[in-house]
Amino acid sequence: MPKSSKVSNTEWGLVIGALACVDGAQVFLDIVFFGWLNPLIDIMVGASLTLYCFLRGVKLDSKKALSILGSFLIELVGTQTLDTLPLWSLDGIALMLLDKADGKLPNLPI
Repeated sequence: MPKSSKVSNTEWGLVIGALACVDGAQVFLDIVFFGWLNPLIDIMVGASLTLYCFLRGVKLDSKKALSILGSFLIELVGTQTLDTLPLWSLDGIALMLLDKADGKLPNLPI
């Protein structure tokens, strides 16, 4: 059986909660006209999430890497409308689901 990461469901919940706080802070910054800080926040969150996955043993295969990269690019390049979407939170949920699926599926030769 394939080995999954060392991240528990509780820890994934805390990570998703932290990402939701980042999304909320970015919406608040857009409201109070400090939205110019959001690209800096996106760079920090994208790098931190990637480092977190690496340190906790989450195998960053193509699906997970593209998930982080896609969220990062949409948040970074996004307009005011796209910037208010909770993409980091959704990315955390996607990473959790993909990580949990890795531990349940057998290694296939394809």
